Amino acid sequence: MQTRPSLPVPSDAAGFYASRRGEQVTSLLMSRLLPLLPDPKGFRVLGLGYAAPVLSQWRALSQAQWVASARLDTPLTRRQGIPSVAGHDWPGCVVAADALPFDDLSIDLVVLMHGLELVDPHPLLRMVWKLLSDHGRLVLVVPNRTGLAAKDDTLPFGHGSPFSTGQLDRVLQRALFRAEASSTALSAPPGLLSLGEQAGFMGDRLFSLLGRRLGGVHLVTACKDLYSGMPVEAERASLNFARRVTTLAGSAKT
Repeated sequence: MQTRPSLPVPSDAAGFYASRRGEQVTSLLMSRLLPLLPDPKGFRVLGLGYAAPVLSQWRALSQAQWVASARLDTPLTRRQGIPSVAGHDWPGCVVAADALPFDDLSIDLVVLMHGLELVDPHPLLRMVWKLLSDHGRLVLVVPNRTGLAAKDDTLPFGHGSPFSTGQLDRVLQRALFRAEASSTALSAPPGLLSLGEQAGFMGDRLFSLLGRRLGGVHLVTACKDLYSGMPVEAERASLNFARRVTTLAGSAKT
């Protein structure tokens, strides 16, 4: 009985996205991610983690004011992809998750892919919160713990610590982010890609109907929750002394 050869495990994200399979995965991601992305016209946009593959397929990004790519300093994400994969000559750098070299309130949109699952998410999200403008947006691409993509180590999403739906919601809430919209991608078995890109697209659409909990990766758009720590209404001051009610002299009845 013949057995199919196993797919090679990529050494890092740059190697994977330079392959034909990487191009197919990028196309599948963008087909599901585009409806969640805001209009980038005039925006300052930062791709964080290893987001250059999806940003390179976002045609509207040419209207952005400024675009940069910051790769996290992890074995999976630190190496830069070849120019043909990146697609643009954006400025790029390698950064530590807890020390992003950007000014506070200086970014309008952060697209974070291959990030939360590879590092401690709390310091990273805190840094993202600080550099985002008050009306900025965070777009997340995160492997789903209960999905198939997180169980396939031939994909970059099969590395690190994936998140269930509830875990991701709690991490965002703790970091003072509020989810605005969500979707899924890579829901179908990754092996469908071997049948062609069209089969992959059709399978992804069908399996995505099973819901967010069974998706391959979480796609989430979030904003800064500026009022999460403020009381709903002002507290009434309490008086520590008894009140004495008097009447005006002219109002007393004789």
